[in-house]
Amino acid sequence: MAMMLLVLLLFPAGTGLIVSRCFELTMARERERALSEEAAIARAMVMELGALDAERVQAVAESAQARYGSQTLSVYLVRDGEALAGEEADLPEEVAPLLTASERATLLLGKRQTLYIAHRLGGGLTLLLGSDVSPVYSLRRELTAWAAALLVSGVTLAALLAAYLSGVLTRPVCALARAAKAIAEGAYDTPLPRARRDETGELTRAFAAMIRAVREREDELREQAGRRQELIDALAHEMRTPLTAIVGGARLMQHARLEDGQRDALLETMAREAMRLSAMDERLLTLTRLDHETPRLTSFSSMEMAREALDVFEGVELLGEDARFTAERELTILLMRNLVVNAQRAGGSEPVRVVMKEDGFAVEDCGCGMTPEQAARAFDPFYKADKARSRNAGGAGLGLTLCRKIAQLHGGALVISSRPGLGTRVVYSFDTSR
Repeated sequence: MAMMLLVLLLFPAGTGLIVSRCFELTMARERERALSEEAAIARAMVMELGALDAERVQAVAESAQARYGSQTLSVYLVRDGEALAGEEADLPEEVAPLLTASERATLLLGKRQTLYIAHRLGGGLTLLLGSDVSPVYSLRRELTAWAAALLVSGVTLAALLAAYLSGVLTRPVCALARAAKAIAEGAYDTPLPRARRDETGELTRAFAAMIRAVREREDELREQAGRRQELIDALAHEMRTPLTAIVGGARLMQHARLEDGQRDALLETMAREAMRLSAMDERLLTLTRLDHETPRLTSFSSMEMAREALDVFEGVELLGEDARFTAERELTILLMRNLVVNAQRAGGSEPVRVVMKEDGFAVEDCGCGMTPEQAARAFDPFYKADKARSRNAGGAGLGLTLCRKIAQLHGGALVISSRPGLGTRVVYSFDTSR
């Protein structure tokens, strides 16, 4: 639009310059023609004047217009600033300087549209020609009128073109603005203008990508909020049992007379439930920390890491071959220990086995196993396939949830294979291209 306005401003100036230049060139040609004609008349009059006697001069002056002049050319003989041809030879005041010039001189008198040429002939006589140049001025008026008409037409056409282009260019932008307003109100299905092969099309495609990203982010936040609420609900439910046991035991000890054996058993129960709360709190803090941190990757021996992880257990078999793991060593140890703890809680007559691989490891047991439905929910926070057994073993249902989070941080995955009564196998694998 700014460029269009600039063109509209420069067009009148350019047209005016063209008209002015045409006028100057035409007037220059008219001047040359008049000077050539004047030179011929001057030579003829010099021959005709002869000895310059007064009577002859007067006769030549009176007959000059009839002999050499025409409707567009006036011829005068001037002496001492006065024409010798009578009333009809009345000269304008502006030509006075021409009559005193020592050489041939010209004067364009615009108000009379006449070009005056003065030529000294000698003996105090000056030949003065007045050439009518009104056709040149008429041509300028015609050119000016033509330029004005062209300017009006150009401005009108430019205005129409600007309005059309403005509509073409701004229509998609206006549609995007309306869509943005609707999307801000939550209407993500608002249709967008068709993406063209230009900058507006690029903007439309970028806008569509932004909508998809916002929608995905909103869905992700909604899903996270749902999982967080589920975790809070489950946490409140899981805390109720140990807190009830601890509060009930404390009140019983406060108001009842217990024997030493009963008091010791009650204190043992209260301590066990308190430890469950402590373990639950520790794992929740670890989960929260892992949501805001990235693992510090190092390269280490997988067998050395496994021996350190399994050093706190008894009766766990370590199989497989050594490999170089690139991961956070402490988190990998925590992952292995949680899987082994779960495997030992599953029971079974044979020891738990840990099999090392190049891209991870597997933890196997011959315990009670799980149904496909139970295995599918095994990673849910506070989920327990056998609640009675987990409660007796002290589990809080967060171990596998923490394991899955550690695996995800390393770009890995946990896969459970289990059958009721036949044991469970959990395989951890990660990307070895890091």
